[in-house]
Amino acid sequence: MLDLVIRQGTLSDVQAIMALEQGSIEHPWESKAIETLITDSNKTCLIAELDGTIAAYVGAESVLDESNIGNIVTHKDYRGRGIATRLFDALLKELKEQGIAKVFLEVEHDNAPAIALYEKSGFTKYGHRRDYYGPGKDAVLMSKEL
Repeated sequence: MLDLVIRQGTLSDVQAIMALEQGSIEHPWESKAIETLITDSNKTCLIAELDGTIAAYVGAESVLDESNIGNIVTHKDYRGRGIATRLFDALLKELKEQGIAKVFLEVEHDNAPAIALYEKSGFTKYGHRRDYYGPGKDAVLMSKEL
């Protein structure tokens, strides 16, 4: 089992999260958006740290008893080790403790590893958004009751 530490994100993590995003996703967030993810009381940011290095992070925004997961990003060197699964499970537990009843997310239609993670966590597909990520890049809409 990996010696993985899952913790709340802090402002000192912003640059590491930005670097993680820039090396992993097509449209990385701006630093201000990441700062808001960490500081806004309606948002949750969890970090997965392995040997002092941020291996992954996830963020969600909540309104009333519903939450939307924005990004879950694992550094390419740490993929395939179960880190995203453990981080995602920790987020769902945290959201449930906050009183969240339902969680939503969008995922690119051809992102098979992410869709598999979400389905394994109990998410089901309920719709799609055409060209959400750009021309020919549809989003699959998924949700889960907590």
